[in-house]
Amino acid sequence: MNKDLGKTAVALSGGGALGLAHIGVLKAMEELGIRPAVLAGTSAGALIGAFYARGIPVSEIEKLALSIDRVGTLRLLNPSIPRGGLLDMRNIEQLFQMHLGKETRIEDLSIPFIAVTVDFQTGDILYVNRGNLVDAVLASIAIPGVFKPVDANGTLLVDGGLRDNLPLRVLREYEHDTMIGVNVLKTKELKLEGYFSSVDRNKKISKEEPDNFFERITQAVRMGRANREQNIPLRLTYIGYQSVLILLSELSNKEILIANPDLVIQLDLSHMHLWEFWRAAEAIKIGYESAKRQLQEFLKS
Repeated sequence: MNKDLGKTAVALSGGGALGLAHIGVLKAMEELGIRPAVLAGTSAGALIGAFYARGIPVSEIEKLALSIDRVGTLRLLNPSIPRGGLLDMRNIEQLFQMHLGKETRIEDLSIPFIAVTVDFQTGDILYVNRGNLVDAVLASIAIPGVFKPVDANGTLLVDGGLRDNLPLRVLREYEHDTMIGVNVLKTKELKLEGYFSSVDRNKKISKEEPDNFFERITQAVRMGRANREQNIPLRLTYIGYQSVLILLSELSNKEILIANPDLVIQLDLSHMHLWEFWRAAEAIKIGYESAKRQLQEFLKS
């Protein structure tokens, strides 16, 4: 039990490669004497949470993450005949089995653990708290259209981020004194209520005019760079990526409002993309420094 927080329940959000920041967060928690009494995770959060709940030291988890470079990332992703997904998870499954144990069961872990997945046929959220650990993690990270769904229990299981990207409410079912969420998809707060508007395709978006010549040049350079990077913004990859970010951010924000946790550690990794697993060092550093600062402020209050 943590001296100041009592039994601490922790939820780790999904977010692809951004979820590597959870390693830094867990490192900061340990330094402050905070050990989760229960862990729930979605997608990348389920992956990092599974390693930690398995009893693997956070230093070893960090070492493994840092060992995966661009080439290593490509080796983990096997192209497949596009029936249910562009990639299969054979190499990823072997990696998990090597480190988590092929026969490890969730109910035997040192820390109670929940992996979030979705029944693709019914749309129901499944909070997996028993059964094979590797299978649970694979189901939680199975992004629809990218990875083939995991066929288990007679149904198809896909990424839990479709319904619950920051699994806070499920922690209510476990005894705890303090609830902490870790959100790696910090964005501006979306307007939940919506608002009325008009649409005119012929009307150009007005931009504030710069005050002087230097500002005009700076704005032109900035807009030119943005045009090249985003193609304003009709590239298919950009559209799909931005759609995922909006969806996951909305789900996380709503979960925070409903669950009302004691603390949400918000991490800004907006400079990284969901698939950049070779940037683990940056993500871990941001997770560690930001979490330690926010946790220290929380403990003082």
